[in-house]
Amino acid sequence: MKITFVGSEATPFAKTGGLADVLGSLPKTLAQMGHEVSLIMPKHQAIKTQYEKALTTVYTGTIKVHHDDKYIGIQRLSQGGVNVYFIDNEYYFGLRPHLYGDYDDGERYGYFAHGVIRTLQEVLPSQAIVHLNDWQTGLIPYLMKYDRKYRDLQSVKTIFTIHNIAYQGRFSKALMSHLNTDYSDLLEFDDVINFLKTGIMTADQVTTVSPTYKDNLQYAYFAYGMQGVLKMRGESFSGIINGIDLETFNPATDDAIQKPYDASKMVSGKKANKKALMEQFGLKNANLPLVGMVSRITESKGFNLVADVIPPMVEKGLINFVLLGSGDPYYEDTFQDFHDQMPDHLGVYFGYSDGLARQVYAGSDLFLMPSRFEPCGLSQLIAMRYGTLPVVHKTGGLKDTVEPFNEYTLEGTGFGFDTFDAEDLKQALLLAISVHGESDTFKMLQKRAMAQDFSWTQSANDYVKLYHEVMKRG
Repeated sequence: MKITFVGSEATPFAKTGGLADVLGSLPKTLAQMGHEVSLIMPKHQAIKTQYEKALTTVYTGTIKVHHDDKYIGIQRLSQGGVNVYFIDNEYYFGLRPHLYGDYDDGERYGYFAHGVIRTLQEVLPSQAIVHLNDWQTGLIPYLMKYDRKYRDLQSVKTIFTIHNIAYQGRFSKALMSHLNTDYSDLLEFDDVINFLKTGIMTADQVTTVSPTYKDNLQYAYFAYGMQGVLKMRGESFSGIINGIDLETFNPATDDAIQKPYDASKMVSGKKANKKALMEQFGLKNANLPLVGMVSRITESKGFNLVADVIPPMVEKGLINFVLLGSGDPYYEDTFQDFHDQMPDHLGVYFGYSDGLARQVYAGSDLFLMPSRFEPCGLSQLIAMRYGTLPVVHKTGGLKDTVEPFNEYTLEGTGFGFDTFDAEDLKQALLLAISVHGESDTFKMLQKRAMAQDFSWTQSANDYVKLYHEVMKRG
């Protein structure tokens, strides 16, 4: 099957979040299964800097934006069996240090949409499926289905995946003069142009990144206004859980951690990595459970709860705590103050380091993810891969991937709480701490977590099944 993925970021080329991890792994897995897989993305500044010598130009031309003809180059390289195509335009992408956040993002990604269409016409004809991702690609199925210039693509089936519905691509209707297409109310929501809504309404199938998040999005609390639009899609809306790259995240071969280990050497491996992590952060008393977090530091990730619950537990000598991440200055300042008050038992690192993140996964006993909502989440999957038991709010993909510990049957792969409040989080942590004290049970849970199969293979098979179903619709 010929499958083309489209997105704004993908590892190893450019990354701001989990979307990049998905587009770095899922296409590669499908290619390994024998499918002919391509990926189209913008040629961001980071790509220009790191990969220029590896790129081959396969097309040049122009695209009309407003009254101007804008240059387009299409460049290609092969990565992991996937042909990756970059839309090259210095003004829109090559000179920008950021992937998003510029005043003209609507124009930039409107241009990108036409660039993807041009790639499908000139370089990648006869695709069976075009798999689009997040608001940056939301204009594309509209152009393919309704723009008279692109009638040759009307029969190509499109899948549109929502990775995080909070980001919608909302722009003034003045943007229409730059989009080089006819107006339709399919482009509009709440009196503005909304690329996410356009993708939802015009793709042949809409998916999101876990079954529970798909159910969550039927309600206003989670859907950021899109619940009614999604309900209109009915059976054409489904949820498929993400996976992780098991080669990339493998404690047995990870050279970023102090001592690699597998399940058979988990006890000694975890002990050595915990010791190294505590030394890195200047923490004392290795007998205490070490709770780790690697996260964007925002309220949606549950930091209002963390600020209420973690410091008193640290102060009482129940846990040690390490935090790696960046985000809201208020919470960064708050946790810096906590560190200053309790430097021997609470460590912080504001920013991001992939190597240090892996050390947190490997060296912690428990991994905290109390997100208010979580479309899928990858960190809990990585933590379990490294034998670190997640403590999660039972929402979205966290609910789908972490089986809460049952103290009667001893089943489970982590710990969970139902209500998004401090007391529920506290009780889940207290249960986790008590089980940590029962070393045999805790080790059993760790080995069970490490044995979970979170590879992309199952998810890829689910997507292939869905692709075939969509193609049969005619």
